[in-house]
Order: sequence, then C-alpha cells, then structure tokens
Amino acid sequence: MILITGGAWQGKKTFADALARQEIEAGKSETQVVADLHETIAETMREGKDPYALVAELTEKNPDLIITVNELGCGIVPVDAFDREWRETTGRISCLLAGKAERVYRVNCGIAMEIKEDLVRSR
Repeated sequence: MILITGGAWQGKKTFADALARQEIEAGKSETQVVADLHETIAETMREGKDPYALVAELTEKNPDLIITVNELGCGIVPVDAFDREWRETTGRISCLLAGKAERVYRVNCGIAMEIKEDLVRSR
C-alpha cells in the first residue's frame, strides 16, 4: 500500500494516478487509487459506522492500494464537535496507514516528496 498525503488541491490525485500507471506497468495489476479517504471517513462516521474497520477491510482486500488523504491537522481547530472528531480520527487513521505503508509521499504544489520507503516490504 502507498499513502499520499498533503493539503487540499495540491496534486495528490494527479500524482496517485501517475503512480498507479507505473505500478500497473511494473506488474501490480491489482493497483487501485482510493482518493480523498478523509471524505470517506467523514461519510462513514455520519452513518454511525466504524471508519477504522472500513479502512482495515479496504487495505486487507487490496494490499496494492494507493490512498490519498488530506492533511487536516494544520489549520484552525473546528468549533463543531463532529468536525473535531472527524479531524482527529482522520489523523489517527493516517498515522496507522503510514505505519503499514510500503511508501508514503507528501505532495505540495504538485511536487511529491517521498517521506517513507519500506525497503523490506517492497522487495
């Protein structure tokens, strides 16, 4: 699994699509992009479901996923209780995913910087 994080509208999806094409060309035919995981987390929480279980299921079913998620913790703390819980949950899930990911990228201004490479898993 590859995790791509960064601010809103910074080029994460464009980078994820390009990376997916490379992965598929390299023989990982099951590679899929899950874009905007933070939005899926919010929707899952609004439905009263467990976002941790959803993410576990997604990553177990397809270990070749490329996931994009917005960084939400760098701005003003929301007044709304739901928004605070969503922001915290998204941050904690992002940390869990980064720990499990083979690679993690941060995208800013359309430029991706690799911030983690797990050499043991990627071989």
